[in-house]
Amino acid sequence: MKQKLRYITILGVCFFFANLSKAKLINATPANYTGFLTTLTAGDTLKLTSGNYTSNLTLNGINGTNTKPIVILGSGNSTNFQGQSCCNTISITQCSYIVIKKLQLDGLNLAIDAVKAEGTTGNWAHHISVEYLNIINYGSSQQNVGISTKCPAWNWLIRKNRIIGAGTGMYLGNSDGTKPFINGIIEYNYIANTIGYNIEIKHQINGQRELMPQTSVNGKTILRHNVFTKDESSSTGGNARPNLLVGGFPTLGYGEVDYYEIYGNFFYNNPVEALFQGTGNIMLYNNIFVNHFDPSGFRAVYITPQNGVSPQDIKVFHNTVWAANSGGGIRLYTPNTAYKQYCYGNAVFAASAISNFTDSMHNVTGSYSSATNFVNSATTDISTLNLYPKTGQLTGATTPSTLFVFNTSWDKDFNKNTYNWIYRGSYSEYGINKGWKLQLDTMATPVLVSIHSVFNSNDFEIFPNPVITKLTILQNNFTPSYIEIITPTGGKIYSSLVNSSQSVIDFIDKPNGVYFITIKNESQSVVKKIIKN
Repeated sequence: MKQKLRYITILGVCFFFANLSKAKLINATPANYTGFLTTLTAGDTLKLTSGNYTSNLTLNGINGTNTKPIVILGSGNSTNFQGQSCCNTISITQCSYIVIKKLQLDGLNLAIDAVKAEGTTGNWAHHISVEYLNIINYGSSQQNVGISTKCPAWNWLIRKNRIIGAGTGMYLGNSDGTKPFINGIIEYNYIANTIGYNIEIKHQINGQRELMPQTSVNGKTILRHNVFTKDESSSTGGNARPNLLVGGFPTLGYGEVDYYEIYGNFFYNNPVEALFQGTGNIMLYNNIFVNHFDPSGFRAVYITPQNGVSPQDIKVFHNTVWAANSGGGIRLYTPNTAYKQYCYGNAVFAASAISNFTDSMHNVTGSYSSATNFVNSATTDISTLNLYPKTGQLTGATTPSTLFVFNTSWDKDFNKNTYNWIYRGSYSEYGINKGWKLQLDTMATPVLVSIHSVFNSNDFEIFPNPVITKLTILQNNFTPSYIEIITPTGGKIYSSLVNSSQSVIDFIDKPNGVYFITIKNESQSVVKKIIKN
């Protein structure tokens, strides 16, 4: 009897502590939400009701976990944070595994930033997800930013946000090349009419990645399915800025093999500068670039040295460029000759369409005015713009694809259809465009989109991580899938079609380090970082 009572007591204690650790749903209002911030624990959701929030959202030392992020959730634009002159609207200090979602941030044209991982001494911020924010009125000057990181920041997911009229849309990293932004995913955002950059990702100087064990890694940063646009509110002269600028990675040590994947984006208009500028290691593919302005001396797409880093591993393929830039279409300038630079299968309608690539193949080029011969509707009216190829146009011999197969969506076109490599430009069919219509808005997302390596999908379990000998993959709602594992430099170490709910992959002979695993089926693509110890 005593043994039975002891057993019941143990069960009761376990039940009690299990309830204590159970994630909480906390409903909060403008009047009381600040009191809950310091009480949040892993798995909690702070649900903010509609209303005007006249204090900022200060997140200091708030940390979830990989499987239990802390979620701060609003009701869309009706959950409205109003800017305060004292401080940035959302301030992040030493936080991790946090999801900030469905809020409106109104800066009231004050000299502040909307979302900022602060540059205070000793700060860091990792595994932060910023989603479905409507960011307005942060354009007091070019220095005021929609989303900013000024501390070491890694594994951020920035998706489906609208940033309108900011000084700078996103500024990730520090101006002097310190405080690196690492392994980010920036997707499905709409950034419009900024004074300076739509987005700048700063260069990284040598020695910074080694300062913290969490940043002593190699990886990649992805920008995909975003819409970038600038208008005549842009700064001019020495303050003129491209829509997107990506700086170089370290040339020695951790990060020297990092690269950008920039694909499936729509760039529309820049009256004062390039649509895109970058250096380092860049995979630029399946994008659409349109500029009806002719900023004097500026190319539409310019890959050129910056801050001491020359273009290195460059692969430019399957882009459509229609630009009035008299300075040129796609230009490569003084690359590092220890690397190779490729320009394959693009459709470019601009003066000096493609310049300085020694390895250039199967591109279709022409003048700005000649685009009308190849596409359905080459018009300056965005409401009727349609760059889908006319029937029988923008095709040719099959372009070799082996150079590009390690890229995340190397086999998809702008509409996410399977790419047929007889085509040129960002689309892989001709006739009627059944995909997303070019417009100034966020792109439509599929029912299930690829997720950041941080957050688990209920459909997949991948363990153990770190892995020592064998990696197991369980698919809870099984459908036939394709699994691929690559190194940070793009080397493929495993690929297979999978026809069972469980897969076991042998890692015993693989070198220690970071790997990226991609699992794709008809409706979902999951990318996760794996560490081999």
